[in-house]
Amino acid sequence: MSFSFITPRRLLASGLCLGVLSTLGLTVRSHSLLSPAVAEVAIASTKDVTAEDVAGTWRGELAPGQIITWILTPDGKFFMTTPPVADEPQQALEMRYQVKTSTQPMGLNIDLAQGGTVMTIFDMNPEGEMLVQIAGTNPGEARPTEFNNPTVFEKVSDTTTLPPNTQIIK
Repeated sequence: MSFSFITPRRLLASGLCLGVLSTLGLTVRSHSLLSPAVAEVAIASTKDVTAEDVAGTWRGELAPGQIITWILTPDGKFFMTTPPVADEPQQALEMRYQVKTSTQPMGLNIDLAQGGTVMTIFDMNPEGEMLVQIAGTNPGEARPTEFNNPTVFEKVSDTTTLPPNTQIIK
């Protein structure tokens, strides 16, 4: 796979997650502040989450200092951004997503731009944070059945549009 739009250094620094990282042989650390027991307790109290609840702008930390932003639109578009590099325009990787709310934990399918689907799980805790199992997920592999130190995303806005002048990468 070749990414002419992102230098190898930028790709490594950007923390593009899920299948993008896994296909490059990189790893993602889950949120280190939540122990598995705490994560399970928080997840167990979730109720009545709908697909509309995930639309918006979410920010999480894949590893210390490795911030990632997800923008999920109501029509199934998924944009992933990282803090821009100085003197470079903001870039967003465009993908598609589907939410499966009929299972517990709920399913999240992310159709990668370069092909393949990452099937993972997510849930919302009582504080409104979205917990997503990123570590250990790869395109084409079975969906995890339980959380193992999920990455925690905080909803920072209900906005589902990209910042002005963002370059979309498909």
